[in-house]
Amino acid sequence: MHKLSLQYKVMFLTISMISILLLVVSVLVVRIIDHQVREDVGERAMIIGRIVAQTPKVQQAILSENPSEVLQPLTENWRLSSEAAFVIVANMDQVRLSYPDPSKIGTSLSNLYREPVLRGEEYIYVARGSLPSSIRANIPIYSESGDKQIGFVSVGYYLTNVYKEALEKFIPILYLFLVAIALSVLGSVMIARNIKKSIFGLEPHEIATIVREKQATLESIREGVIAVDQNGTIRLLNGEAASLLGINSEMACGHHIDTILPQNRLDVVINNDQAVYDEEQRVNDIIILSNSVPITVDGKVVGAVISFRDRTEINRLAEELTGVHRFVDVLRAQAHEFKNKLHTIVGLIQLHRYEEAVDFAIDSGLEKQEVVDWLSGRVKDPTICGLLIGKISHMRELGIKFNILPDTMMTKLPAKMNSGDIALIIGNFLQNAIEAVVSVENKRIVFGIVQLDDKLEIRVQNSGQQISTELSEEIYQRGFTTKKGNSGLGLALILDKLKLVAGEIVHRNLPKGGVEFIVWLPY
Repeated sequence: MHKLSLQYKVMFLTISMISILLLVVSVLVVRIIDHQVREDVGERAMIIGRIVAQTPKVQQAILSENPSEVLQPLTENWRLSSEAAFVIVANMDQVRLSYPDPSKIGTSLSNLYREPVLRGEEYIYVARGSLPSSIRANIPIYSESGDKQIGFVSVGYYLTNVYKEALEKFIPILYLFLVAIALSVLGSVMIARNIKKSIFGLEPHEIATIVREKQATLESIREGVIAVDQNGTIRLLNGEAASLLGINSEMACGHHIDTILPQNRLDVVINNDQAVYDEEQRVNDIIILSNSVPITVDGKVVGAVISFRDRTEINRLAEELTGVHRFVDVLRAQAHEFKNKLHTIVGLIQLHRYEEAVDFAIDSGLEKQEVVDWLSGRVKDPTICGLLIGKISHMRELGIKFNILPDTMMTKLPAKMNSGDIALIIGNFLQNAIEAVVSVENKRIVFGIVQLDDKLEIRVQNSGQQISTELSEEIYQRGFTTKKGNSGLGLALILDKLKLVAGEIVHRNLPKGGVEFIVWLPY
């Protein structure tokens, strides 16, 4: 059996739904119109009946010896002028005093519901007596003095005429419904074509095949892939992404990307239509390197794709290599310092000043050992301690006065940070400080690392040039530098690390000159 295409299915479904809706509305409108026409006709009959009942000539005629002689022509005139089906006047014995068929004048009325009018009440009802079914209004007639009921008048309109009037009112609405059906057919054709165009002319089974192929492709990729819409809601993620992030792929769909990747930069990607590559993030206990690329349809960004891979091991190796380079720098500085001291000792020996040579060697060794012992007792991490010792030696070479705050202490690392992270922050701070003071006369750097109740505080002061208000924000941007040949990555790297652990960084110009940088890392 040949299957209908999606276009024709949409057309038929839309036309059918609109036709059913219009049919239901038509039935409701017909009922409303019929009800309204009945009310109008009943009210019209009531008004005519009241006029007849309150006419003195009618009241007098009922009490006369030959009432029909007066009432018959009067009621016929009223019937014709009001286009009523009948206007009947009867006495209290329900004997016809006027009637559309003159031959029945003087006979009793049909046995219908007339108790209210005989009690002096007026009312409207639908009934069929000797005349066809009609809407009738019964109104009592009183004597001229108004103290006694002497009869009643019944005014009616045939239901066939009522239906005809209702139909006449419904015909314009019927034309409107026919126009609406025609427009719905045209609209359905246009919508069906638009849907077909939006899905590139594909049928549902073809789309299903493509989706399965795309899903298989995504699952074969060894990188995590997440697709989001323009609001940041997750629409798709592969198994590798779920595995890396430790989440359920089905439960994650429909949630905001911030719930699983809180440090994303999708605002830049989606709002600026700009891709972001090689961004490092810490998620749970792993470090990922992500690429975010906007999804553009017809020149408009409708979402983004984030691909990422685990960089924990790579970063760990990089940190180890960085640590090796730091220790190489320490050894180089110590070797240079040792060479200078050795030259001094050799010179003293050549001058036959043996005791001074021995004292100089002992004092230098003791001074160096005291610094190492003090730092080792205060800073328990060997990587950071070694970094500080190397920087001390390097600053001695450059003639920089380096002081460590007496309350310096670090026995535990902040949350989600290792010694390599702390060494990166301290190393960049001290290197920036060295570069800041190397060209000034008073070369001074003060360093402190203090354990507070809920965070680790790192302070670095230098006697270099102060930072202007204009540059306060720019100094943390990647690539910004005021020094020729510098990469401009130091403070940017520190800021990246702080973002991963919700840390803070501030700086201030010191009253006596120089700048102080402070970093807080939460435990």
